[in-house]
Amino acid sequence: MNLSLESEAILAEQYANPDFLPPLWRVIFQEAMRGHHIIFPRAIVELMQDPTHYRNLGTPAKDLEEFCVHLFAAPDLKAIRTMINFLTIDEQKQLFLIYVQLMKSIRDTHKESMN
Repeated sequence: MNLSLESEAILAEQYANPDFLPPLWRVIFQEAMRGHHIIFPRAIVELMQDPTHYRNLGTPAKDLEEFCVHLFAAPDLKAIRTMINFLTIDEQKQLFLIYVQLMKSIRDTHKESMN
């Protein structure tokens, strides 16, 4: 029975991870789906829980798009967090919006690929 539960857990984990993501981003995705936004400072996550902060943000700068490419290529979680901490608060808030939209898009794409 215990082996069965472990096997189910392994299967559930396998299907829960989009295979088109690199391993680090699979973990980031999984945590995001659980509401744990591990790449962002806690203060930004808490701040972005208030919908009024979404209205006050402008269009992300072109530099932020390039930043996202470098962020995706970062070697580890520490590097990602360090890179984000170098951004201004407004840039972090804009990045958080991009990140949330990306996580939703990955979830939807993954669901479609599972069908």
